[in-house]
Amino acid sequence: MAKGGKRESRVLRLAYLFSADISNATTGIISSSPLTWSCESHQYTNEIVSLDPLVIYINNFTSFQEAEDLIRLGEDDFEDSFIARSKGGLQKVSGRTSQSAPLEVSHALVSCILSRARKFMGTMMQPDEPFSIPQLVRYAPKQRYDLHTDFWPHHQVMNDGSGRLFNRVASFFVFLRDNCTEGETYFPAVDVLDEDAKNGGNLEKSFGGKMTRGERDGREMGVKFKPITGNAMFWVNIDKDGNGDRRLVHAGLPVGEGEKIGMNLWPRKFYNK
Repeated sequence: MAKGGKRESRVLRLAYLFSADISNATTGIISSSPLTWSCESHQYTNEIVSLDPLVIYINNFTSFQEAEDLIRLGEDDFEDSFIARSKGGLQKVSGRTSQSAPLEVSHALVSCILSRARKFMGTMMQPDEPFSIPQLVRYAPKQRYDLHTDFWPHHQVMNDGSGRLFNRVASFFVFLRDNCTEGETYFPAVDVLDEDAKNGGNLEKSFGGKMTRGERDGREMGVKFKPITGNAMFWVNIDKDGNGDRRLVHAGLPVGEGEKIGMNLWPRKFYNK
């Protein structure tokens, strides 16, 4: 097949996979079935950044080797990023200039990482509630993703005939490669749970250089997370009443030099009509 034909086939495959993610085709989810990869020995630590809304920083969510292996799994499938519309379909937008690639949920390493994320969430995620397709995102210099939320404004309908509604109840964003300057993940509406920093102390020092104060409209606001390979952020998108929390609006700030690669994990939750 000609090179152009191969690229077109990849584009069509990516569109199918992410469409399956929206419509919940059986190939696009991972369930609680037995895993072929065990990662019981992996250790990570947590730091609470904010209680309301809940934002948790996870140190060493993946090892360096896991991060590199995940990148290799998806590196042939990177294409220009798009967004999933709440009424279905995919759309490119000028505010998202990165590249994205799906990961095969059947791969042992991907299953391992999703199992780790599921255990992190505990009873917040029920056994029959799946993850969306994991997504790699790659940022070159000047590439960015403007302010956005991860949840849909209206719950989505499963296409399995059940009529069940679902949404992205929470998000994990995992830094897989930090060979860059700048490129922080910025939450302008998150108030950091650190009394010393609130009283004028050094937020970057308090959290070991992993985060700094953000700035918007000429004044300090929110928090920026520095890309550090293997570390992750977790936040809850949907409140107890099933409503999206706009305070979790966030942005992938432009990369200065080098390359940043991350991974999105989106656990789904079912809701009553």
